[in-house]
Amino acid sequence: MTSQQAIPALRDRVFEADEPVKLTICCIAFNHEAFVAQCLEGFLDQRCDFRVEVVIYDDASTDRTAAIIEDYAKRHPTIFRTILMQENLYSKGVNPYFSHVFPAARGDYLAICDGDDYWADPDKLARQAAVLDAEPGTVLTFGSVRGVDASGAEVRYQGGVQHDLTPEELKTAPPINTLTACFRNIYRGRPVSLFVRTSTIGDLLVWAMLGYHGQARYLPDLLPANYRLHASGLISMQGRERQILTTAIARFHIAAYHSEMGDAGAHDVAMLDAQAHYNLIGPGALRYYKSGSAPLGLRLKRWRKAFTKWRKGLSRKKRPG
Repeated sequence: MTSQQAIPALRDRVFEADEPVKLTICCIAFNHEAFVAQCLEGFLDQRCDFRVEVVIYDDASTDRTAAIIEDYAKRHPTIFRTILMQENLYSKGVNPYFSHVFPAARGDYLAICDGDDYWADPDKLARQAAVLDAEPGTVLTFGSVRGVDASGAEVRYQGGVQHDLTPEELKTAPPINTLTACFRNIYRGRPVSLFVRTSTIGDLLVWAMLGYHGQARYLPDLLPANYRLHASGLISMQGRERQILTTAIARFHIAAYHSEMGDAGAHDVAMLDAQAHYNLIGPGALRYYKSGSAPLGLRLKRWRKAFTKWRKGLSRKKRPG
């Protein structure tokens, strides 16, 4: 038995109230009655020699999801902290992670897993925390996923990137497998801007924000996490046009954030990404020109306007008094 295997799973741990939280698992659920127990069991399987809490948010589910969450919280009161809403906020344009979950997280590190997904590696968090402990310049760790259907059977799915990322690459919000991510808590004690609170795809904005704090490390030795594809999935199973618009709007939010941060280069990249996504709906639907890079025709139009203004001014000067 290895030393890691000797560490008890979270389900067998009771933490003292004054013990500091090192890592917060962040979870959002909505009508996940059929899946959420498997998700929470994956949390309780984790073997960590540090304190872990689970902040789980239910966005006014209409099934038994909230009741299942409450049951787990009663059985593990030193691990689970619940946020149970009476009205659905995502439908009102509010991103629950940024507005409620991240602000409530007390951990130095954050991990994300939505209520319909689940982990397979009981040492996932311990391995990722060890990398973040050892590498101050690393802000994010992540791994691979496999797609599963509603019953848990594997289905064809192409996951996100599987290589390390520089800070500049992170700012472009690459497709990282969200349910594998564990990263430094950069949100504690910081105000949340409107662009962040209303992002249509919150995880993309997370990666872009983390790019201001360090690099990302891909950990190939983690067992693949299980990404659920089902009919009521928020984005993955929605229609093509809805996916395109949702992604394009998220990219506009990222551009706005980079503008707030004063990073003109990252802003332009995000705007061009937003344009490219939006234009998948149809050719020439949207155009974006970086500062000073307007097309020739537009530059000539501006020049003619300025020249006409100059000639009118010259003509006025030549008129007899």
